[in-house]
Amino acid sequence: MRTSLLSSLVLGLAISTPAFAWNENAYMGSYHQPTFLNSYASQPSQSLGSTNHYQYTAMDQGLSLQPTTAEPTTNTLPKHLSVAPEKDWDYLLEQSYTIFGLSIATVGLMTLLPEDVTNWDPEDTNLKGLGKKWWDNVSEGPVWDKDDHWLNYIMHPYFGGVYYTAARHSGFNEWESFLYSATMSTFFWEYGVEAFAEVPSIQDIIVTPLFGAAVGEWMFQTEMEITANRGKVMGSKTMGDVSLFLLNPVGHIHYWVTDWWRGDTDVGLTYTPWFGNTDAANFALDAGAAYDPVFVGLEVKLALQ
Repeated sequence: MRTSLLSSLVLGLAISTPAFAWNENAYMGSYHQPTFLNSYASQPSQSLGSTNHYQYTAMDQGLSLQPTTAEPTTNTLPKHLSVAPEKDWDYLLEQSYTIFGLSIATVGLMTLLPEDVTNWDPEDTNLKGLGKKWWDNVSEGPVWDKDDHWLNYIMHPYFGGVYYTAARHSGFNEWESFLYSATMSTFFWEYGVEAFAEVPSIQDIIVTPLFGAAVGEWMFQTEMEITANRGKVMGSKTMGDVSLFLLNPVGHIHYWVTDWWRGDTDVGLTYTPWFGNTDAANFALDAGAAYDPVFVGLEVKLALQ
């Protein structure tokens, strides 16, 4: 199932539109801050012809013209291209919901792939008794897995970095972002989503958050440099768009989805089977469906015009 990490990236690329990657005047979900990113605020030049940049001060019983410090110019950047001026818990939670949704979609796609790609047994795709299957895998692990090195030591650090940058853009420091990445990679993915299909991995528990923090900070700093360069890489806007997406796929996908609906969405987790629809639950039980007391669902409400 660890190949699903790569599939989640492919899923994001498939639904993406690079034209949205750079938008200085986003409709919503933006921070008002110094030009480009906080640490890259540009210093405006002073205009000799403007009296707004000068003031008269008393010196030696006379008057002298002294320049004043002008306010830095500002841009409104979408959140995924900027840094929150302080800890933004709401934005971090929204990105976490996006990660959850992408993970569920990835698992769904993985069930359609051949067994030689996923390394899943037919029993792994059986939805019956998911709660017991999860408990058995968690109780048995963690174990030393035999996945390919490129999965364990390239893709896992990359996705650890993806978690890390989500926290950095939400205004958290390096240590706090590492803790978020470790929590998401260990408890959400390894002991959460992935444990429904296989036993947790020792390498993934160690490599994903530790190497992911180092990779994530490099990704974050590289994002800042590209953004400060007006979203261009080697003078190319297209290369800049693609690079920014790969450096922060969750932030971009979250932005596109929320921008499509102009914020008229309500997303949350539900633990009630069949989302509280008793008629649907009774119909399923009458039809012979097995009742599973363990249920976690992502509920999305859209306000259609």
